[in-house]
Amino acid sequence: MLPALNYKRIFLAILLVLVSLALIFGVVWLIFIRPGANVSQPPTNTGQYGGNLPGSGEGGEGNIAEGGGRLPESWGEQTGGATSESGEEIQAVEVSEVAKGAFTKANTLSEGMEIKSVSQEADGFNFLSAEDNKFYRIYVDNGRKIALSDEEFPFVEEVTWASGGQKVALQYPDGAVITYDFTTGKKTTLPTGADDLSFNQSAESIAYKYVTDNEDDNWLVVSDVATTKAEAIEPIGDQGDKVIVDWSPNNQVVALYRKPIGLEQEEIFFVGLNGENFKSLKVDGSNFEGIWSPRGDKILYSVVTAGNQYNPTLWVADGAGDSIGNNNFSLGLTTWASKCVFAADGLNVYCAVPVDLPQAAGLYPELINESSDVIYQINLRTGIKKMLAYPVLSQALEKFQVRQLFVSDDSRKLYFWDNFTSEIYYIRLK
Repeated sequence: MLPALNYKRIFLAILLVLVSLALIFGVVWLIFIRPGANVSQPPTNTGQYGGNLPGSGEGGEGNIAEGGGRLPESWGEQTGGATSESGEEIQAVEVSEVAKGAFTKANTLSEGMEIKSVSQEADGFNFLSAEDNKFYRIYVDNGRKIALSDEEFPFVEEVTWASGGQKVALQYPDGAVITYDFTTGKKTTLPTGADDLSFNQSAESIAYKYVTDNEDDNWLVVSDVATTKAEAIEPIGDQGDKVIVDWSPNNQVVALYRKPIGLEQEEIFFVGLNGENFKSLKVDGSNFEGIWSPRGDKILYSVVTAGNQYNPTLWVADGAGDSIGNNNFSLGLTTWASKCVFAADGLNVYCAVPVDLPQAAGLYPELINESSDVIYQINLRTGIKKMLAYPVLSQALEKFQVRQLFVSDDSRKLYFWDNFTSEIYYIRLK
């Protein structure tokens, strides 16, 4: 007598065979039947950092970096026989007289003047000329240039400007350091070895790192500019490379100290004149550099991270009193704090963002070479950022690389010192 059939087992066996056949067919289809990908087609959304210009073909809407403005839809259309700096014919584009998020006309303020160092003042700019080594002021209303002094200052390696433009500190290659008062013509000499100088807001005192061959004699020092009487503030030993002398606008902080606390983290200590126990700021990255807001209540800073291909990322945080370190957040732009400037209201920031930033430029800034910059505006109250302008001289699309940014008190003009020509230009914001 035959055993009774187990239909349940038979059904499960048939189902297992069908599933196995389906899996085998899927593998065969993926390997041998499915059409291959077109390897000649470049990937999209590659996550490049910084401001990226669209290609020179069809043009269209191409965004410049994350959150950036759009170029005009007609920018790629042929409208005339313009030539590039290399002499090649290029497609003419619309260049706006006022910043509207695309190509914007840059106007020359210091035409033909090669500048070694510059400082913005109420009615113009003070600068050291590379041509005759004299100091001048150029007025923004009419471009008129006057000499601040008849004296020449050759071989100056570094210039530190005091607020108001009446005084400067000059460093020379042999380590000599002097201060100079344009109103009186008086010079004072600081100790050889003084480095990383910063005036207070009244320009009556100057802070610096005093560095010698003996680590025990290395100090953060504040000197009276008129008498050169010095006061030692904090010993710095062998940590001088981690000390940033930068007097805050509210005169609470005279320097910052960067302490590495991990592979990609630093703790920033705020150093006062009287041993104040300020809160510290922890930052996610290395190579910290920062600039103060006009009132000294905020600090805009950049740090380098591996996650951003060792390039600088821009952040902002509170920087005064018990609020130090609060409201610390990323602004989502790849640039250095030194390429930014606060508006007079302290709420808006303008930054030059490199179009093409190679990997590790945050560690080696010289890698940026010929990269041009676009201009962004960030509202710190809302966190909204927008691309304002790609500065050009004409439809030939000459490039600019911003060395330093300045904004007028009424925020109608944005000035910049160009790294390629060493001249001062401006674009209209309104």
